[in-house]
Amino acid sequence: MGLHEKMEALEAVRRKAEIGVVIAGIGVLVFLSSMFVQYAVLSLLGMGMIVAGVIFSNGRKREYQALYKQLFAEEPLRANFDNVFYDWKSGFNEATVRSFQLCAMGNRFRSEDYLRASYREINFEMSDVTVEYHTSNGKSSSTTVYFRGRMFAFDFPGQFNSSTRIYTTQHRYRGAQNTPKIQKVEMESVQFNKDFDVYSTSPHDAFYLLTPQYMEYLDSLSRRYPSMAIHFIGNKLFLGFNEPNKDVFDKKDWLKEASYPEEMEKVQRDIDEIKQVIDMFFV
Repeated sequence: MGLHEKMEALEAVRRKAEIGVVIAGIGVLVFLSSMFVQYAVLSLLGMGMIVAGVIFSNGRKREYQALYKQLFAEEPLRANFDNVFYDWKSGFNEATVRSFQLCAMGNRFRSEDYLRASYREINFEMSDVTVEYHTSNGKSSSTTVYFRGRMFAFDFPGQFNSSTRIYTTQHRYRGAQNTPKIQKVEMESVQFNKDFDVYSTSPHDAFYLLTPQYMEYLDSLSRRYPSMAIHFIGNKLFLGFNEPNKDVFDKKDWLKEASYPEEMEKVQRDIDEIKQVIDMFFV
């Protein structure tokens, strides 16, 4: 299937989804009108149309996502990285994310857009992750978002017996700090200590890692990602960027007709951000 045919298939699914939106919209009008005439059948009809429209539209959304990922994500990823494995339906599992120790773990978890690849001979994994804590007393409920963004796992060219974690001060819901011998480390830069919290089982390793150049990198990165967590352990580097309003490789306004150049440009920006992070940490 060529590019034109793929775009046509994507647009056909979007137009089908619009039908569901229209049905739900009419259902809302029918339901509201039943409140004035107090006609139970109209009320039930309106509610039925709303439910049917939403279900129909959501079904097309998943179909749209599959086509969108194939067209705008899979091909650019293979063009920019080596050894690419991409599965937008799966992600890191909860136990894996817990082991990263980048954020507190709540009672709701989901992950998708899993990517495994290499760039400049650096192997990495990435996935969208959402961690929430939900409470309910039967009358009211609330949900606190602990993390919503991207997490990375890199093979780090070094071996540390210690665990060193770095959080921006805006990163509120952090991983458990109960690692044996963990302690807060104060760096020589007063400003860095205001912007970041550093914890390590070996202050010596923390000072070895956080050279003035690395601290400059982190300062630059924190301007782009104000809520950020980093964990060096063994030969691994874990990163978490809390970005609640961003979906990588997704089209949030999917009911709007897609422009191929605009979508490709947006996806390339997401890919370039990954490259820039690797360039920053692995120079």
